[in-house]
Amino acid sequence: KPEYPRASLRNEETGMTTLSVVTGADGLVSEVTIIKSSGFRGLDNAVRAQLLSGSCRNKPGTVDGKPQTTTTQVQYLWSLD
Repeated sequence: KPEYPRASLRNEETGMTTLSVVTGADGLVSEVTIIKSSGFRGLDNAVRAQLLSGSCRNKPGTVDGKPQTTTTQVQYLWSLD
């Protein structure tokens, strides 16, 4: 879970960021593209950075039982609740 940016907290920014996430055969995220912005650059950059930080490990897709690079769409909701 990404840390809420301090400036975004102060400004009470909320929204949903939609991203395209490429996961390599090793389970590490190798590429993240913002498909739809939350409307706030700080929020979008925070979730993108978290996914690319190496702390996120995903289960890669498989073809014939062998791990393959996969692309998935992810939505992250930023809420002050």
